[in-house]
Amino acid sequence: MAFNRQDGYYRQAKREGKRSRATYKIEELDQRFRIFKKGQKILELGAAPGGWMEYIAKRVGGSGSVLGLDLQTITDLPSPPCQTLIADILDPETGARIDNLVTPPFDGAVSDLAPNLTGIKATDQANSIAILETALNLVMDRLVDGGFFICKVFQGNELKSFQLKLKCHFAKVTLAKPKASRKTSTEIYLVATGYDGNTKPQ
Repeated sequence: MAFNRQDGYYRQAKREGKRSRATYKIEELDQRFRIFKKGQKILELGAAPGGWMEYIAKRVGGSGSVLGLDLQTITDLPSPPCQTLIADILDPETGARIDNLVTPPFDGAVSDLAPNLTGIKATDQANSIAILETALNLVMDRLVDGGFFICKVFQGNELKSFQLKLKCHFAKVTLAKPKASRKTSTEIYLVATGYDGNTKPQ
């Protein structure tokens, strides 16, 4: 059975003027894990259409900073604290471009990155993990000791190996599925906290 794109969270987002239903996902994760604080410097990967950035901006305040990276343009965000960068995380120049806009380290990074979906679960999950491997390396080069990384993944055979990789670099790694995620979706979020800057990307 096909899912209903215009479900309760979709209608709520429209009613409240949110950019997308995804805003409720990061809000729920924040409420559960107490992630964001005033003055933090946050990097977001896969930031369009900007719903997460709007939420994070309110949490970190004018003394904080939110840099959102995406292939698409994101407009009408509060600046400060928001800045955006049109870039591809697979481009080897992207790291330097991030550093030129906002000097690392970041207190945390979030990722709602997803590959172009094929509808084949195994393929979509493998492609998602491949993107996240690159994202993780990009993030760990720029994350403060004790920092956090939150990322969307798709459930499947390769999830456990990526989860174990995160555990090599973070003190705690938790799986969470926000209520705003569609019940029919295999998406789930990994919340990794307590980054150990002495470890290196592999």
